Amino acid sequence: MSQSTSLFLKNLSIHDSWESFFNQSHVINELQKIEQSIISKPFTPKAEVVLRFATLNVKELKVIVLGKDPYPQQKANGEFVATGRAFEVSGATSWFQKEINPSLKNVIKLIHKSYFDLEMGLSINEVRNDMEIDVFPIPTPDKAFGYWENQGVLFLNTAFTCEVGGIQQAGSHLSLWKPFFQMLIEYLSNENPDIRYFLWGDARKYGKTLRKLGMSEDLLYESKHPCTNGDSGGYEKNSSFLMNPCFYETKNIISWTDKNVNV
Repeated sequence: MSQSTSLFLKNLSIHDSWESFFNQSHVINELQKIEQSIISKPFTPKAEVVLRFATLNVKELKVIVLGKDPYPQQKANGEFVATGRAFEVSGATSWFQKEINPSLKNVIKLIHKSYFDLEMGLSINEVRNDMEIDVFPIPTPDKAFGYWENQGVLFLNTAFTCEVGGIQQAGSHLSLWKPFFQMLIEYLSNENPDIRYFLWGDARKYGKTLRKLGMSEDLLYESKHPCTNGDSGGYEKNSSFLMNPCFYETKNIISWTDKNVNV
């Protein structure tokens, strides 16, 4: 495969398990079409991490957490908030920082609920208190995503770039990536039919696609998005997401908690 055929592949160490995907001319053609459409305006994340999923071994993936598209914001120092992993926020080193958005707060609340096998999730302040007194051993956000990824968790957006700017730029490239993502999800389901999918919010629409591709019902975890998503009371009372058994039913294959992590 000639990696020079795509800007997004030039500086990427592609795992062998993706070679047959990127060797398909229609896949490369689709990437080139996307690049031509977005290159005239600044986009996020950096080109070399846009397709970072391709550095992982498809055969070793156990869980895919589907996001929507990258955070559009750029920090004052020029660093992008988006990292190439769905939900991850660059520069966040503590779950107590203001950069930890409502979605991430609810994610750690649900991991906490699953870890302690609680009937109801606790508030973010109660969860953070358990972190402070060292009874909830979750890695810090700058290490957690790498720790989970090393165990076979892929945080995958359905669109891989976004126009740089404010919240109004969110979703600006969604339609451009749709054909590529369809090819990608078909490849994933063929190469590794045992992957479990966390489908939150808008990502639930891909449940229909995955079922058509033959995915077993017990591998699909669907709920509202971890942000407020219309639940009255805000993210603290997002009852739909906080009843999702996704973390609880996968803790036998993924260690979601371990404070002593060095990634």
